[in-house]
Amino acid sequence: MKNINQGEAETLLNECPNSVDSACELANAESQAWREKNSQLILEKFLEKYSDELNDVEKAKVYTNLAFYYNDEGNIKEYEYLSAAVKLNSPYIETYRGLALYHFAAYREKGSVEDLERSLLTYEKGRSISDNYEMNFGRAVCLFELKEYEKAKTIFLQLLENYPNRMRLFLCIAYCDVYLGNKIQSLDYLKKIKIGGDPAYQRDDEIWEFDIINAYYVLDEYKLFLEECEKAKSSCDLNYGPYYFGLWTMNQHDQFYLEVDKQRTEILGCIEDVKIDDDFASEEERQEHLQCWEDDLESLNILEHKIKYENYKPTVKLKLWPIYDCYLIDYLTHKLSE
Repeated sequence: MKNINQGEAETLLNECPNSVDSACELANAESQAWREKNSQLILEKFLEKYSDELNDVEKAKVYTNLAFYYNDEGNIKEYEYLSAAVKLNSPYIETYRGLALYHFAAYREKGSVEDLERSLLTYEKGRSISDNYEMNFGRAVCLFELKEYEKAKTIFLQLLENYPNRMRLFLCIAYCDVYLGNKIQSLDYLKKIKIGGDPAYQRDDEIWEFDIINAYYVLDEYKLFLEECEKAKSSCDLNYGPYYFGLWTMNQHDQFYLEVDKQRTEILGCIEDVKIDDDFASEEERQEHLQCWEDDLESLNILEHKIKYENYKPTVKLKLWPIYDCYLIDYLTHKLSE
């Protein structure tokens, strides 16, 4: 796909009036053609040319959309443009969605509590624009991740009043109860949850097998844990520490050895494949791949030993995510899908 240069961007802008909507539509058209660089250039040239004529609301819209066109690059400009829009008291909920998700993604990547707190603050500020499900759900997720389980649960329960029988909320409340020590309440909610999409609330509400499996594991409910693992075998890879621990703890030793040996055989097969594969660019690359598989084999052997002889329980942390959604303002394709 062709990328335009600054001169061509200038020409395109001259063909439309100094209208924010026109510039954003032009940028969106380029984005739909998978030319995000053009989208960036068009809006940045538009700001350069007309900034003095724009009011704060118009600037906030351009800044927010510009940030969106940088969001696949891990680019600091995404943060800078969203922050600039917030400083202008953007009236667009998309601005706060974008910045909250930016900080939350940074928290997931780096484990930084400061980023998580910034995400929480942005969701709270977004509530002044729209006190909706998305902003409150995101706020509660941040509180959960900050280990403020009681506060998070209160918000999830409030949302449940307006969105009855919502599977995602059942899961969130169950997770809060797990960490609050409310085992019976947590189990009650977990048993209400249906795997898959929620017919009543289709968007962002799909429940996956491991959402339930991991909760039973953390609760030390190994019978229920293994039952759910058995149901999920056809669609999930269960070759991981918690599954082996559950089998050993429940005295299913034959199945334990079967599963561990199956994984060991698979790794040994991969090692042999690497040794004879002619597709590597160099011997160094081959050795790197070999080392990775050999490390996996060693880790499996250590894990087996620790579970059998050291009563080692692999750690699982229950995690929640906010609603990830497009934050491009006036994105027609997105709006039609809502």
